[in-house]
Amino acid sequence: MSTTPVFLSIAGSDCSAGAGLQADLKTGFALGCYPLTAVTCVVNEVPGLVEGIVAMEPDFVADQVRLCLNTFPVKAIKTGMLYSPEIVRACCAALEGFQGPIVVDPVMIATAGEALMQQAAIQVYEEVLMPRTTLLTPNKDELETLLGATVCTIEELTEAAVELCRRYNCAILAKGGHVAGSTCTDILVEAPEAAPKRWSHPRITGISTHGTGCTLSSAIAAWLAHGYSLEKSVERGLDYIAKAIATSHNLGGVHAVNHQYIDN
Repeated sequence: MSTTPVFLSIAGSDCSAGAGLQADLKTGFALGCYPLTAVTCVVNEVPGLVEGIVAMEPDFVADQVRLCLNTFPVKAIKTGMLYSPEIVRACCAALEGFQGPIVVDPVMIATAGEALMQQAAIQVYEEVLMPRTTLLTPNKDELETLLGATVCTIEELTEAAVELCRRYNCAILAKGGHVAGSTCTDILVEAPEAAPKRWSHPRITGISTHGTGCTLSSAIAAWLAHGYSLEKSVERGLDYIAKAIATSHNLGGVHAVNHQYIDN
C-alpha cells in the first residue's frame, strides 16, 4: 500500500466553497494528497460579496495545527486567511519544529475588494511568519500593500518580486492575473541574485476568479508534498489553475473554478 502525501491548510472557511479551506480540500484530493485543515475564521461570502467574518479563538486555531502535526506525517503546509495578528502569532508558535516547506498565500483583500486581514496583522506577518516561509504568493494588490508602491506592468511585477525576495529572504511567486494584458504572466524569484522564471497563460475573460489564489497555493503545497522541487511545483500549480479557470463551472450564471484535475 502506497503512502498518500499529506499537507495541511491553515485558512478560512468559505460558505460558497470556491475559496478557502473548501478549495484547498478539493485541490488536495484532486492532486492525490490527503489535505488536513485548521480553521482560522468563517467567512460569509459568495463570489463578488463578503458579508461577514467570524474569527476563531487563536489558541483554538493553534490547537488544530498542533494536533494535525502530532498525528499525521505532514509534508507541506499552506497558509491562507490568517486574519488577525493574534492568529498569526498563535499559528507560528504551533509550527515550531516543522521542517517542511511552507507556502504562504497572504490573503489580504478579496477579489470583490473587501479586506480579509486586519492591518495590524501585516507587521506580525513580516515579523514572525516570513522568516519561516518557503514561498510567498502575493497578487498585484498584495504586492502593492507590502511594498507601498504601484505595480502596473510585468517589469514592475518582476522588480517587486525581486525586492520582496530580498526583504523576506524567501521565494516569491508574484501573480500577474490583475496586471492588464491579453495574457496572465506569473513571476517566480527563488533568490535575489537568481534569474526570475516566467510563465504565461492566455487570459480568459468573463469568468469569476473567486478562489483562484487559494487554489493555486494549495496546488503548489500538494505538489511539494509529493516531493517535487519548488520550481516544478509552481509550474504544475500554475498549469492546474489555468485549466481550472478554463473549464470553470457555470452554476446558473455563477461561475466557479473546476478543481477536477485535467492532465493534458
